[in-house]
Amino acid sequence: MKKLLFLLILLPHPAFADQIFKYKENCYLETDTHYLQDVCTIVDTREKNGALKTRNIYSNRFSLTIKGRFDPIQGYLTYDSHNKFIYKWNYKLGNLNMTSYVMPGFLVENIPWD
Repeated sequence: MKKLLFLLILLPHPAFADQIFKYKENCYLETDTHYLQDVCTIVDTREKNGALKTRNIYSNRFSLTIKGRFDPIQGYLTYDSHNKFIYKWNYKLGNLNMTSYVMPGFLVENIPWD
């Protein structure tokens, strides 16, 4: 019994772990003439103080995965399964209502920039 209690003390406490948020938002692939729509799954990992640590965006319709992470030296870095390399990308306002570009040619609704 003492060993079990000791092991429980060693396990990380949820209050000290990163917070994970999973939600769905409309997303759009930009083409020359119009926008193609999908519902993307977004998984954010935030530090205990609320700062964004990582953000992963998944679109089944477009077979696209976008992974972003904050690097203290280089800033916010993005990797996407289309370009297949890591690059610096700052979110920009989109042409559609309440959207932001999360990579070139790809927009997501209601996504925070921090």
